[in-house]
Amino acid sequence: MAQLTATAVAMIKGTVEKVHIALTDYESVRPLLLTENFDDYQVRSGGHGAGTEVGWTLLVSEKRRRRRVKLRRQVPWDCLVRVDEATEDRIVERDLRSALVTTWTVRDAGEGRTVVRVLASWDGPDGLAGLLSRPRQRLAIRKTYEDMLTNLHNYFDPPKAIRRKSGAADGAESGTAEAEAEAAEKKPAEEDGPG
Repeated sequence: MAQLTATAVAMIKGTVEKVHIALTDYESVRPLLLTENFDDYQVRSGGHGAGTEVGWTLLVSEKRRRRRVKLRRQVPWDCLVRVDEATEDRIVERDLRSALVTTWTVRDAGEGRTVVRVLASWDGPDGLAGLLSRPRQRLAIRKTYEDMLTNLHNYFDPPKAIRRKSGAADGAESGTAEAEAEAAEKKPAEEDGPG
């Protein structure tokens, strides 16, 4: 089987400590971050940090084109996830039923902000059909985690009651936040040099 990965990165307005606490709170905060792709979410044991076990069904949408007709179907992944590691800057979640491993990394970006990076890896399907569905799986998983990061951002910095009219400024602002997150992700590596 081919090992597939998907990555999402976001800048969150909150300290590393607060963001880490929110991400490891599987009882009250994590349900607020989940998207419509998660179904039957339940904490099986624990609820905070390492040793926690949670179950859910992850619904991954796959778009297919068959004879000029677009088809959309939900592919369910029944997950039982254990939090194996919850250090200061990293949370590792392993699905006990598949090879899905999700690693959340939090890094200080200065000015009370935190860069959160999610890396999901899993075994992709084999064969020609698998080869064709791998990009769709990657995109669907990445989109799911991007949406979760958006919910995390909104948890720490709720949207203003009065929204600006949509326009080019909104898209530019979103692109700037992504660029800031990417730059902050790379910055600590440069600072770690000999000294």
